Amino acid sequence: MSVAKTASISETKGFDLKRSLLETIVAGLLALIVFGPVVGVVLDGYTFNAEPRRVAWLVGGVMVGRFLLSLFLQTAPGQRMLLGFDSGGSGVHVTAPDYKSRLRYIIPALIVIAIVFPIFANKYLLTVVILGLIYVLLGLGLNIVVGLAGLLDLGYVAFYAIGAYGLALGYQYLGLGFWSVLPLAAIAAALAGCILGFPVLRMHGDYLAIVTLGFGEIIRLVLNNWLSFTGGPNGMPAPSPTFFGLEFGRRAKDGGVPIHEFFGFEYNAS
Repeated sequence: MSVAKTASISETKGFDLKRSLLETIVAGLLALIVFGPVVGVVLDGYTFNAEPRRVAWLVGGVMVGRFLLSLFLQTAPGQRMLLGFDSGGSGVHVTAPDYKSRLRYIIPALIVIAIVFPIFANKYLLTVVILGLIYVLLGLGLNIVVGLAGLLDLGYVAFYAIGAYGLALGYQYLGLGFWSVLPLAAIAAALAGCILGFPVLRMHGDYLAIVTLGFGEIIRLVLNNWLSFTGGPNGMPAPSPTFFGLEFGRRAKDGGVPIHEFFGFEYNAS
C-alpha cells in the first residue's frame, strides 16, 4: 500500500483544475452559510446593519485559500504531507518535519504582521481581533490546567478577572502607567492562584470543580457589589498602553505627545 502511494507521488503531473474549482465553490458556500450571518450583520443600537463587503472578503479569502490548498495537495510535497497523515498506523516511517527551520521564517512574519496590521485596520476590526486574542490566551491557559495538569477548573476565569482588575486598580489608586502595572497585575493573579491552589492541592474531579466554581462566583460577586472600590457593574478605567511614552489617543494626557503628532500622521478615530 505504501509502495503504491509512493509511486503515485512520483507520477503526479499537472493539476486537476476541475476538482480544485469544485472544492473551492463548496468551501465558499460553506463559508457563506456558516460565517455570513455572523460577519455580515452588525448590531447598531436597536437595529441591524448589513455589511455585505465583509462577507465578500471572508468568502473570497476562504475560496482563494481552499483553491491554493487544493493545488498544493496535488503537488509532490502535498502528496508527501498526506502520506504522512495516513501512515500513523501503517508502519511506514515518515521523517518528522523540521519545525525549527520553519519558525525562523514564521515568527518574523508574525511580528511584521503584528506591527503593520494595526496601522491599516479600523477600530472595529482591531477590537474584534483583540477580543479573539484574549480568548486564545484564556484557551491556552485552560489547556495547561485541564489538558496537561488534568485538573477540572471551572473557576479559571476568576484569575483573569483578578489580573484585569489589578491593572485597573493599580492605575486608579497608585497612579501607575500601563507597562508599570502590567507585571503587578500578573503577580496578583498568580498569588490568587497560589492562595486557592494550596488548600485544594489534594482535591480532584468533582470536588475540585465545585471549589473552583465557588471561588469564581465569589470573585464575581465581590467585584460587582464592591461599588466604592471596584466600581461595581460599571467597571473601572484601565490605563492605555504607550509606545516609548507616546500615547495612541487624539490628545495626550499630562503634557504628553500623541503618536500621530510625533510621526506626522492624520488621526483617524475609526
